[in-house]
Amino acid sequence: MNKLFTLLLILIAVSAGSCVKNADVQPDSITLNYTDLTLQAGSGKQLLASRYDATQIIWTSSDSTVASINEKGVIMALKEGTTLMTAKSKQYNVTATCTVKVTPLIVEGKDIGIGADGSVFIIGTDSTSASSGYSISKLVNNTLTKLPDCGAVRVAVDPKGMPWVVTKSHSILKYNGTTWVALPGTATDIGIGANGAVYAIGNIEVSPTGGNNIMRWNGTAWETMPDCAGTRIAVAPDGTPWVVNKSNLVYKYTGNYLWDPMYNVYAYDIGIGANGAVFVTGMKLGSNDIHVYQWNNFNYDWTDLNVLGGTNISVTPDGHAWWLDKNNILQKR
Repeated sequence: MNKLFTLLLILIAVSAGSCVKNADVQPDSITLNYTDLTLQAGSGKQLLASRYDATQIIWTSSDSTVASINEKGVIMALKEGTTLMTAKSKQYNVTATCTVKVTPLIVEGKDIGIGADGSVFIIGTDSTSASSGYSISKLVNNTLTKLPDCGAVRVAVDPKGMPWVVTKSHSILKYNGTTWVALPGTATDIGIGANGAVYAIGNIEVSPTGGNNIMRWNGTAWETMPDCAGTRIAVAPDGTPWVVNKSNLVYKYTGNYLWDPMYNVYAYDIGIGANGAVFVTGMKLGSNDIHVYQWNNFNYDWTDLNVLGGTNISVTPDGHAWWLDKNNILQKR
């Protein structure tokens, strides 16, 4: 009788132990903290799997060019699109998914500069000081990285990808990769061509209708350009300056004492790409909307791109216009 009772106790204990063990180590599903996500390009998010440590999961993305995910479940949004993140247990045949939609990065700024090498710099909307202006950031792969110890209101980029800026107090500074170097003179705008030619709009008014003096950098000092004035400037790949003046007319330097007017547009800013493409943001006669226009050498006129423009514009090396709209949001064409 005692032997039979003891055997029953042993069987009950084994059975109970087996049930507890199976319940502990056989999860029947994975539950993620997100099943749908919308992220801006350049941002990230952490996926977590209930009842699992991140290292117990194999994390995969159906399109890692849209958004990637690392071994810890951290998502990084890369470009516009949709991808599916899958979490799979390394030990058990259970999975869970999260749909990730990536929207374009929203960049706000006061000015934009693009170099011949494709480097992009943004003057932000966050003030750094009353005399310097706003933060300066480099835009790379949908990520903005602030440059140290400086603020500005206008920016241009040289062929080596280094920004030159004008501060709120009209100082001219050049970045050398680690520090900012002050240049002589004062300015209100700056432009750099793909060949490295640097021009600036000074802060001395020389014409009530044209605007301020125009200067050319000779490597050590600024030389005054003849017989023209402006408020905004951009430089063609061959080093020819184009300006927008106080009356919103566009002029191109001819190489001597003359400046050619480029009629039929009322411009606010001008940008020129390393391939020679010229764009302005402005209006044509009879229009009430600010649009983006491209200069057409064949008919010697401005072509309306039929997209709303803004106040500041720059051009990529391959001839695509990037501009800041009336709400200071970066737009591309």
